[in-house]
Amino acid sequence: MKTLAWVGEKTTGSISSSLISIGEVSSLFFHVIRNLPQVFKNPALLMQQMTRMGISSLPLVAVVSVFIGAVTAIQVHYQFRGLVPDTYVGTAVCKFVIIESGPVLTALVLAGRIGSSIAAEVGSMKEKEELDAMIVLNLDPMRYLALPRVLAGILIFPLLVIIADVLALTGAWAVARWNLGITTTTYIGGLRFLFQTYDVGVGLAKALSFGVIVSFMGYYQGVRAGAGARGVGQATMRSVVSSCVLILVVDFFIVYLVY
Repeated sequence: MKTLAWVGEKTTGSISSSLISIGEVSSLFFHVIRNLPQVFKNPALLMQQMTRMGISSLPLVAVVSVFIGAVTAIQVHYQFRGLVPDTYVGTAVCKFVIIESGPVLTALVLAGRIGSSIAAEVGSMKEKEELDAMIVLNLDPMRYLALPRVLAGILIFPLLVIIADVLALTGAWAVARWNLGITTTTYIGGLRFLFQTYDVGVGLAKALSFGVIVSFMGYYQGVRAGAGARGVGQATMRSVVSSCVLILVVDFFIVYLVY
């Protein structure tokens, strides 16, 4: 009986904690959206965050994207070999990269690169009581910390995904041309076959959503960081894990709704 009571108490505590977290996230999210226009009063902060998120992430995005495209081309050629003409290799690669692997895998990588950085930075500021000092000085942390990061994520993620798509298709072309024996004309013809701008729009919509998730969860987990280096480390870990889970969940609902 004691064991059952302990299990029930732990379950109730977990459900209560989850509901509280959902309430905190919802309240903070709507507060950020409501005050989003204020970010343009400090354009330098926005440009700083866009530079830090965008330019510093380009080498990582480039390496990951090229190999994603290369692996996709090899897998498509292996699965379709002897079943369909080589033209459809480019078609399948284009569809998969633009709709799925480009935005999703890029967002998962950036969740570790950008989300953890935001969580660690904000968590360290909380640990050093810099957030309290901002409030004492009548400086709203929402305006000077949250808004620039969230809006920068919204603007930067679609741009990074476009770059990732181009590099992935280039990596797939290199493998198709030099390893699979598919000519450039055949590969490009496959890319153009069944190409739809609607698919590009879906990929960019995913990228925008993922940008909101990664930047917002990084800030939220940083604000909730516990005391000491251990607390900051746990906040960073929670930021990456929650961002990755939400990216996959949101990706499912977007695909389910639009297709």
